[in-house]
Amino acid sequence: MTWNVTPSREEIGFLLETSLIYRDSGRFTQAREVLAGLRALLPQNDAVAVLLGTVSFQQGDFDAADRQYKQALEFNPRSAYAYAHLGELELFRNNKEKAAKYLKEAIKLDPRGVYGTLARSLLEFGEVVQYKESVD
Repeated sequence: MTWNVTPSREEIGFLLETSLIYRDSGRFTQAREVLAGLRALLPQNDAVAVLLGTVSFQQGDFDAADRQYKQALEFNPRSAYAYAHLGELELFRNNKEKAAKYLKEAIKLDPRGVYGTLARSLLEFGEVVQYKESVD
């Protein structure tokens, strides 16, 4: 038996919002389950990949987040959403130069939109933050 499901934009939006609520409330397993369903419906959707990356990021798994964000760019090389989150990730990895590169790309791709605005805020944050040197 083959299923043919074509969700409406509203249904996809609802599922995306549901995954965000689960993620932001720390219910990472449920967020991943919703996103796995969305990935099955939209296998090469950059937003789904970015959201999976944000779940990994919030759990502190920066390598998994990096893989998801880069996969999003494979699906959509002009994803300002993915570039903004890659920039954020690199800030947390203490790599200001790489972060600035990604954030500037997000701004270029989405100069007046939400992801460009996010990238500008992160870029400003990266300029003022002082990293502590690790003491071993």
